[in-house]
Amino acid sequence: MIFGFLFPIVFIGLIVLGVRRLRAGPSQDGIQSASIRRFFQYSLLYGLIVVVGNGLSGLLGLWIANSDVLVSNQTELARNVSFVVVGIPMYLAIALWARRQYVADPAEAKSFGWSLYFTLATLTFLIGASLGLREVLSWASGIASYQDHQMAQFIIWGGLWGGHWWTNRRLAPPDNSRAHNILGSLYGLGFLATGLIELLSGAVARALNFGRSSLFIAQENSLVSGAVTALVGLLIWLLYWLRTTLKATRDVMWLAYVMLVGAGGGLVMAIISLSVVLYSWLVWLFGTPTSSVAPIHFNSFPVAASAAVVGGVLWWYHRTVLHEDGKTIRTEVRRVYEYLMSAIGLLASAIGVAIVLVALVDAFTESNRIAGAGSRNTLLAALTLLVVGSPIWGIYWNRIQKFVQNDPDVEHASPSRRVYLFVLFGIGGLIAAVTLLIGVFLLFDDIFKGNFGAETIRRIRVPLAMLLSTGGVAGYHWLVYRTERESYALVATRRCLVVLVGPHDSEMLRVIGEKGGVKVQAWSRSDSLNTNWTVESILQAIHENEGNDLLILSTAKGLEVIWLET
Repeated sequence: MIFGFLFPIVFIGLIVLGVRRLRAGPSQDGIQSASIRRFFQYSLLYGLIVVVGNGLSGLLGLWIANSDVLVSNQTELARNVSFVVVGIPMYLAIALWARRQYVADPAEAKSFGWSLYFTLATLTFLIGASLGLREVLSWASGIASYQDHQMAQFIIWGGLWGGHWWTNRRLAPPDNSRAHNILGSLYGLGFLATGLIELLSGAVARALNFGRSSLFIAQENSLVSGAVTALVGLLIWLLYWLRTTLKATRDVMWLAYVMLVGAGGGLVMAIISLSVVLYSWLVWLFGTPTSSVAPIHFNSFPVAASAAVVGGVLWWYHRTVLHEDGKTIRTEVRRVYEYLMSAIGLLASAIGVAIVLVALVDAFTESNRIAGAGSRNTLLAALTLLVVGSPIWGIYWNRIQKFVQNDPDVEHASPSRRVYLFVLFGIGGLIAAVTLLIGVFLLFDDIFKGNFGAETIRRIRVPLAMLLSTGGVAGYHWLVYRTERESYALVATRRCLVVLVGPHDSEMLRVIGEKGGVKVQAWSRSDSLNTNWTVESILQAIHENEGNDLLILSTAKGLEVIWLET
């Protein structure tokens, strides 16, 4: 479900990015005309190939069925024939036009329009082919009925995916396929994780005699269904991740996928699932269960426990990938990951504290309308959040603070830290102010009406609890901000621009930007001059020309430094 919601957002984001690239391109008429031409050309190609794919798979599905079905579904037949008869000639015409552009200028394969088309088309056919393959394997395993259109969808869409995959790898540079490979890895990982959760939850439910587990278990044999889904996801993940993306350059996009999606997403899934498991057991042992029958009360246990295991494995694997080269590089993406984990743990802890306060007020002001068992369950929910959230916040926040102590200038200059502090004491302070206003209103309302008493305390218990918890969060982070405010003022001053022309090294650029305190841009040389430059030599040139925007060239004789006028 999460990945089904994610891909439309990614699709819209790619379209918006394409329009922004067109608008932000160079001002030369020729280049702008080419950009506009590519936008409409590749948009038409994508729309037409999807139409052709639907038409061909529909015709093949009708043909596989039998002649009677072919005759009875005349409307569907007419639609599919129209898609094929109109779509194929138009697609071939525009594709030949694109081929002539490529022959005239091989740089066409490096364009954003080319990359966007092949990313969208290949992923679209990958999704269609994988869903078709899953249904075909489910039928072959005996857990689903035979569907002609699913077989046709797998054959046609799989063929179109293979053709686009081969063409793009043959003609386009590897860097242009980064988004496609990462999104394919994400889709395969989601498919694989879903299948593993279904498989494990079915096994746990059978072992505990829970019967059918909800959410993922929809077929009679959930073990086979999960195995089929996991197999399809594994094939995609092996191709896109192990064979391709794992070996790619570890740039910002790669790190964002591995750290934020792989490690971060896996950890969040494990945390939420463990919270569900822990709460179920606490209520069963110390609270009031929803049912005295264990299989009914623990109905969500198989899925939650399986999701916790799968999430933990995802987190462990992607952390291992990050550290397999032995380097402990602290990038901005890593900072974002650590601050996000810290924020998640802090949020869970703050909610837990608020719930504890509410439950305590309920317990002390208990009346005939309030059951003690309900208060116990509320306290158990708060305890679950505190047990899960507090260690996470403590681990990640202490790690962050150690980096701040060891290298305060670099860490204080990090935008992630400033955003983290501003958001927490800003939003926390806003919530505290609103809840204070609500609480005071309820208090005076009862006083003026002559109803002040225990019921008044009950009425203001939620605003009071939120005020104390969010106020504490906001106050703590405000104190942290105050101690670092002078460093932020220094960071806010203008940073010089340094443009490097020579061999491209993403890690070198990051180190120069942090240690040199400058904004860095990199341009690659178009010739084949093989020169070497070091971080130390570039930093020395920056310090010798401190306060100036620089253009630093890597030449056969060494570094050439040119001042830039701003």
